[in-house]
Amino acid sequence: MKKKVRVGIVGLGRVFEHYLKLFKSKKIKNYQIVSLCDLDYKRSNNTKKIINTKFYKNYKDSNFYKEIDLAIILTVSGTHYEICKFFLNKKINVLCEKPLTMTPEKSLELYKLAKKKQVMCGVVFQNRFNPSIELIRKSIDKGIFGKIVNVSVSLLWCRYQEYYNDNWHGRWKTDGGVLNQQLIHHLDIMRWIFGPIVRVSCTTTKRLNKLEAEDTASAIVEFSNGSLGNIVATTAARPVDLQASLSIIGEKGIAIVGGIAMNQIKVWKLINQKKNEEAKVKRQNSQKVLNGYGLSHITYLNKVFKLILKNKTKPPVDAFEAYLTSIFVHSLYKSSETSKWVKLNSGLRSKKLGFKN
Repeated sequence: MKKKVRVGIVGLGRVFEHYLKLFKSKKIKNYQIVSLCDLDYKRSNNTKKIINTKFYKNYKDSNFYKEIDLAIILTVSGTHYEICKFFLNKKINVLCEKPLTMTPEKSLELYKLAKKKQVMCGVVFQNRFNPSIELIRKSIDKGIFGKIVNVSVSLLWCRYQEYYNDNWHGRWKTDGGVLNQQLIHHLDIMRWIFGPIVRVSCTTTKRLNKLEAEDTASAIVEFSNGSLGNIVATTAARPVDLQASLSIIGEKGIAIVGGIAMNQIKVWKLINQKKNEEAKVKRQNSQKVLNGYGLSHITYLNKVFKLILKNKTKPPVDAFEAYLTSIFVHSLYKSSETSKWVKLNSGLRSKKLGFKN
């Protein structure tokens, strides 16, 4: 058995900077970065000062991937599908930042391809592994809140115009707006814990930022169990990121997960709750984070590396989960495009996301 997972990373931009900080923290184990790839050679030069390894401008260069066990994809959202497909066909494990693909059918295709090639195709929805979110998932599974009345997600983040002034952020073909770029993490949590979802009604707009897609969205969600959900999301909050929160109202209690990355238990009140229980729950299940990425990439990456060393191909979050969340995203866009309630189904597609230039 290998002692370390040999890693190749494609994309050295904004997200890679976060990964780099985590790698430098030495809290991630069992890996070795053996090759890096980016079209911008300046990024390679800057990174070389920190990671002493080989650099390539083309991920299809056999020298880049011939010795790796895992390809981590951190490129422009609209390029994820083609890059992941390339490595899966080479029978190389893949771990990709969200969104895995721009349309549901392409995520499903990657899921089937990974199964066929007997390799891993994982998508990074790291917030699933926040202590606060793990507590909520376990509590819902145990029925601690009883019948769910309402679930609300609020994402109030700040992105100034310079964020959208590159060649891909906020564009339909390569990114989408706040729903597909920022809120997708929180939509994944909403669907994963409280779904299935029956139908949605959504409105989107552009308030402060100039982009093809939306910087602000509001929606109503109907779950199969009869409960309702609310969504408020924007990148037009000023002057800084304010919160990424999840609120739960149930017949036996209420809970609010807050912070800028759903990283803190803000409220925990149950019927017949013991004295000081709320303070204990907050203390044991909250984290201090510096930004919206949170800290759970560390947990996620450690899980992935351990699985690969054991020759396991089932990732913590697989491409089928990305497929289901992509359907949810497309349903919201479809509702906004048609100004109608939209029922979720496998054939649901936005006319814009992933298609319109």
